[in-house]
Amino acid sequence: MRRNRKRGALRIGTVAKSLITCSAAAAIGLCYVWQKNQIYHLGDEIKRRESVLTAAEKRNVMLAAQLAQLKSPARLEARCQHYNLHLSAPRENQIVRLYEPGPEWDVRLLPPALPAGRPQTKTMAQR
Repeated sequence: MRRNRKRGALRIGTVAKSLITCSAAAAIGLCYVWQKNQIYHLGDEIKRRESVLTAAEKRNVMLAAQLAQLKSPARLEARCQHYNLHLSAPRENQIVRLYEPGPEWDVRLLPPALPAGRPQTKTMAQR
């Protein structure tokens, strides 16, 4: 037997380092696979949502065209004649125009500014 080939006991530190290294490598590998799986699922979700968005945009275009057709004066006139409603366009003196107030209206509604040095006092009507 050869004397230079002695078999000694395993050291606990060496075994622990080996186990920790293998565990860390396995954990990193599992995290990598999990993240790749998440990326794949998110890609599928994005594709699905894009297809839903495209379908909704197509539907909006179709509905806008349908609304424009239904609001056209020629179609409305034809429908009035079809149902014998005897409707006609209003005369100019029958039209009441309402104007939407602009920013100048908001300025008129604001309370007047108080002078800087005077405290606000209540009047008899406010008490």
